[in-house]
Amino acid sequence: MWRKRGSLPLSVGEARLAVCRLWPYNGVMTIPGSARALKGNRLSFIDVLGHTLANITPSAMATVTISLVAANGGLLTWAVYLVVGILMLAVAAQVAILAREVPSAGSLFVSVGTTLHPLGGLLSGWSMAGGYLGALLAAPVVGALFFSKALGVFGWAIGWPAVAVVLAACAWILTVRDTVIAVRYSLAVEILSLLAILLVAAVTLAHDGAVDPAQWRAPVAPSSFFGAMTLSVLAYGGFETAANLGRESHDPRRDVPRAIGASVVVSLAFYVLMSYTEVLGFGNDTVRLAHTAAPLSALAVAGHLPWLALLSDMAMAIAAFSAAIATLNSLSRLLYSMAHHRVVPGVLGAVGGHRTPAAALHVLGFAMIGFAGLTAIMHWHVLSIIDLFGVFTALGFIVIYVLAVAAVIASRMRRGALPPASSLLALVTAVPLLLYVFGQSFWAAAGPARLAASGFIVYVLAGAALYAWVTRGGRTLGFGLLREDD
Repeated sequence: MWRKRGSLPLSVGEARLAVCRLWPYNGVMTIPGSARALKGNRLSFIDVLGHTLANITPSAMATVTISLVAANGGLLTWAVYLVVGILMLAVAAQVAILAREVPSAGSLFVSVGTTLHPLGGLLSGWSMAGGYLGALLAAPVVGALFFSKALGVFGWAIGWPAVAVVLAACAWILTVRDTVIAVRYSLAVEILSLLAILLVAAVTLAHDGAVDPAQWRAPVAPSSFFGAMTLSVLAYGGFETAANLGRESHDPRRDVPRAIGASVVVSLAFYVLMSYTEVLGFGNDTVRLAHTAAPLSALAVAGHLPWLALLSDMAMAIAAFSAAIATLNSLSRLLYSMAHHRVVPGVLGAVGGHRTPAAALHVLGFAMIGFAGLTAIMHWHVLSIIDLFGVFTALGFIVIYVLAVAAVIASRMRRGALPPASSLLALVTAVPLLLYVFGQSFWAAAGPARLAASGFIVYVLAGAALYAWVTRGGRTLGFGLLREDD
């Protein structure tokens, strides 16, 4: 029913018929007059690294999560981030191995499906899609709240819903127009955000002194330390998104694995520095730090530089905007790959004139703007939304990381070889920690968090049901056989 490239445009009647037959379908939809495959060989290592950092958003995590981790980590909060960062490096190494072996826009959806099992691949993609969608819908709202707060300092009273719509629309336009521009723009705004926060840290260290023996000599309380680890482990989430650009980077087998490892190392160094600085700036009073909603603003005011407080709010706002761009890029490419493997409607595999996954980006762009408007109309509490989506996204990360470790080990054993040392390290250290965090989302959660955890289980079961439906009658997903540009 689809015409070949170079043919005349579809008639109105043919277009209507096509829309009614999107799923199931035979083959992949091609938009007449446009190329079907994503444009390759366009992103450098720095571009991929910037995209990955924008997904991790270490600047936003330093603003939001360090005070929570300090409630349990106390004076050793910096050590908590260091230990967890090393464990997550072991997990990141497994994602890097898969990305090197199976470069794909579908990231772990394709690589786990190829090396472990098609069901594992579908659940990886399904979990990633749900997790990314939660982060995507929340990002413009979070950015709008901080932008509105910052603008209020100048007496400009602009409601956050209007700002959220503008941020979502700008991210949408950038990602549809050009991948390179979008990736580099997200890198630029994330760098600005990081520099603003590092300026707050520099002022704090200059004001209070860089040496704090108390943070180096504090005794370790195992239960509290482990509790802090469970809170900090997901601050590193998002490094796997480098693999979503596997079809568009200059050298995916080299650049993507390097970007995965480098992004975790950069985040690790940043978290250790900022947690050390925030505890120092609060005079080692971690109880007060744990109850401070905006610790960076408080540090700026304590340094007698109130303009830095405004700068920290702007840093959080642009970090959220950067995350929206990066998540749009990641999720759209995942949907593009899933469409080409006949898991989601084929229309989401369509590529526009700019060689970007335009159909998926348009759907996601409408979703972002619609959700911002719905939140305003329904008067939903924004913090509850963030809590809800945060848990959903975190659980999605846990599922895909555990499956990635399993996929590497299974692949090596199938070849009759021993698993890499990093795989064994991840299996005996990081995986138990991830599974504990997963369970804690149920037995220690309440309110929106408990609702999100329960909803995630239902969502995963729906993914398993989708797999049964897609593979009915002996059909396969075609991992390792179906090329995304065929």
